[in-house]
Amino acid sequence: MLKIQHVFTLCLLLAASQLSFAVSALTEHTLSVSKSMSAFYMYSLTEGDKQYKTDYEQYLSDAELHLSAFEKQDSVSATELKRQWDKFKGHLKFEYVDGAGFIIPVTLRMEYRSYLNVLYTKISEISNSEANLAEQLALMSLSIEVMSARFFDIASALYGTLSISNKDVVIDAPKMAKAFNARLKSLQKLKLSGKVQKNLKAVARKWAFIEDSVTNYKGEAAYLLVYYNKQKISRLLNKSQSFAFIEDSV
Repeated sequence: MLKIQHVFTLCLLLAASQLSFAVSALTEHTLSVSKSMSAFYMYSLTEGDKQYKTDYEQYLSDAELHLSAFEKQDSVSATELKRQWDKFKGHLKFEYVDGAGFIIPVTLRMEYRSYLNVLYTKISEISNSEANLAEQLALMSLSIEVMSARFFDIASALYGTLSISNKDVVIDAPKMAKAFNARLKSLQKLKLSGKVQKNLKAVARKWAFIEDSVTNYKGEAAYLLVYYNKQKISRLLNKSQSFAFIEDSV
């Protein structure tokens, strides 16, 4: 029994390793940028909780590595991204002001937001509607992270939704949520492994718990619960990707 479990664990690790190559560097970069944005603004919303500072610094470091990998895959497309990235990445720091809390210049917020807009637009243009199961799960994870990043961005902004411009609507959370729900329901109808089915049910429960806050930018939202649940959803989808990669390879 232990030998079987050991073999299965090795297969799972191998699948996770191969999956990292299957998911594009651009997708990984976008995921890391999105995660960094959520953690960055959670640091402000929690009045300087050091855990979120640790999180966003790690995600920014991951994003840098993935952008470098993307440069090797497509140097032409990566050139403009790197120019934008280098312009603001090193300035992503808060200033504490008595009576106002942790703040950043509006221009810096706009540059950060605009960069995610550009990334998501590029991903949307190349996404394949006929993607295999593992790729569909990766896109679902990306949707959760991008929607959450926009939620935390708006939640921490002084003027909230009023700070959103016409250029920012490329990230349309209600529309993305509708597509996410449709894809989730479609996958739940498939004959998948017990582990993947269990994970998808958990994803559905946790997403239902935070969907309204994330898509409608509820000002009274419990930020800690949103952050916690989006993290759990991403981990469940990532685990499912590894299982699905094994199934797709069989």
